[in-house]
Amino acid sequence: MSVILVGLDTSAAARPVLDAAVAFGAMAGVPVEAVHVHDGAVETPATLAARSGVALRVLEGPASAVLVDAFSAAEVCAAVVGARATPGGRRPVGRIARAVVEKALKPVLVVPPEASLTAPIRRILLPLEGMETSSRAVQEALWPLVADDVELVALHVFTDATLPRMLDQPAYDLEVIGQEFLARHCPPATKIVLRPGPVGRRVFEVSAEHGIDVVVLSWSQDSSPGRAQVVQEVLGTLALPVLLLPVAA
Repeated sequence: MSVILVGLDTSAAARPVLDAAVAFGAMAGVPVEAVHVHDGAVETPATLAARSGVALRVLEGPASAVLVDAFSAAEVCAAVVGARATPGGRRPVGRIARAVVEKALKPVLVVPPEASLTAPIRRILLPLEGMETSSRAVQEALWPLVADDVELVALHVFTDATLPRMLDQPAYDLEVIGQEFLARHCPPATKIVLRPGPVGRRVFEVSAEHGIDVVVLSWSQDSSPGRAQVVQEVLGTLALPVLLLPVAA
């Protein structure tokens, strides 16, 4: 049986992480289990898990390695981690969360401490580049996790290189372009939003405009300098859970 595994710590950020995991499990139709890497106290994770009816396992060892190993289990179809322990941190994600998202070859929902996702997930934003690799990641990794009735909103941000040069009838031509883009890269989406860049800022704006619950991004699991700039910007500015889909998976 498949499960969604959520990592809990003893900080105040554990509550929004578990709430998001429960909502994620309800959307996917998959049970949720929790793990906590023992650091001297387990009262907070145990209390939260009991209130949500989620089973909790307490593990021993270095947190990053233990969580990556737990998330790699065959029955785990997706993982949930907190981005960081406190709001407004200097980095988009903390050290442990970064190790998980870079090494886990499964979808990982990253939940910021500011997130408030207690209601069912009803609207997902899919920023798509129009590249075959990222589109394939969405089709192969996301669709099995969307069992509930969820509206999929695709976002395509035009860059200087991809912005159409000539539009005879802008409103009509962009609608045609949008429908062709959906047919090729994201047929299950119900709506597409076309915007000029920059990408990170448009993700923030469209999320607010359309009442988005979760943002989905495909990525190469490489956050070295100069790489994954959109992923890092979205994780650092958006107060919503972000589902990262490894392209390699």
